[in-house]
Amino acid sequence: MAKKDTATGDTEAEGAKTEGAEKDRPVLIQITVPDQTVAGSIATALVERRLAAAVHMAEIASVYRWQGAVRRGPEIVLTAKSLAARFAAVKALVDELHPYELPPLLRVDIAQTSPEYAHWIAENTDG
Repeated sequence: MAKKDTATGDTEAEGAKTEGAEKDRPVLIQITVPDQTVAGSIATALVERRLAAAVHMAEIASVYRWQGAVRRGPEIVLTAKSLAARFAAVKALVDELHPYELPPLLRVDIAQTSPEYAHWIAENTDG
């Protein structure tokens, strides 16, 4: 018989099922880079290594505080379509290829999408 968590009321089996579902959950991962060259190399590596099913690249204007000063300038934002389970591998790749001292990297959980689209993301990220 599975143990019951007194705080949540969940059994161990339910918790394991939720944990597995979390890893398969589609996510968006945003990465800001300085230019098209870096954007292209990171985006291509993410898709080639099946860490992302697709990556969108968009030119943006950024305003941010860095080392005590307010700065502004053009950047490229990458939006990668991936799975929660692939986030650590995406972070490792970004740490390897990104020129910034502190690479901007955000995981955004997708609250809802079509089952077909979620399946496509999973199929193309070794999920």
